[in-house]
Amino acid sequence: MNAVKKIFSILLATAVVVSLFSCAGKDVDENDPAALYKEAEEEIEDEHYQMALDKFRTVKNKFPYSKYAIDAQMRIADVYFLQESFAEAAQAYESFRDLHPKHERLPYAMYRIGKSYQQDTPGNIARDLTAAQKALDAYQEFIRRFPNTPEATVAKKDISELRKTLAEKELYIGNFYFKRDQPDAARNRFVKLLDAYPETMAAKEAKIKLDKLNKKTPQKPKKKEPDSNAGTE
Repeated sequence: MNAVKKIFSILLATAVVVSLFSCAGKDVDENDPAALYKEAEEEIEDEHYQMALDKFRTVKNKFPYSKYAIDAQMRIADVYFLQESFAEAAQAYESFRDLHPKHERLPYAMYRIGKSYQQDTPGNIARDLTAAQKALDAYQEFIRRFPNTPEATVAKKDISELRKTLAEKELYIGNFYFKRDQPDAARNRFVKLLDAYPETMAAKEAKIKLDKLNKKTPQKPKKKEPDSNAGTE
């Protein structure tokens, strides 16, 4: 048993030494933006995302006027996305959009804003779905501006899913009030759902619940505002 442990320790030590030499062999000239950018791409392939981020940031900050700086900014957003840091990815793509409004990769950046927020949306509708609304807004703006891009077809499908999710959220809240015998609050949510997401399955259930509410407790008529001209000639 001791011999086996000794052999294992030797192998482990050898692996560590090889790893160290391997890393040392990846030194790159930090005064060469092309070499830094290439090295950052290789770090992504090896899934060394933090190292890739550091190198892309160096390219962007140290060589802001090089042809690699803008690409590095985009790749920073991509790395955040690969890391599943979706909120940071969305912000990075938004920054690219704002700083480079005429860049040829603007459609990609705008599509990825929506995708990042969508990926950041919780799976539980009881939680805050602000990210879902941001995703929906981003996708709609993307399709409005770039309707003929390949990503637009995917975005339309994602929009359908987001609308379904947001409708289910409204139904969830409406049912909360419905079950607690708060008809006015429930009615407001069901009406909002029907107005905003009429094509969804949630809207069908909301319509049924709304009809029940209206039969049980008819909506109170709004008070008529006094005529400001009454009594005047």
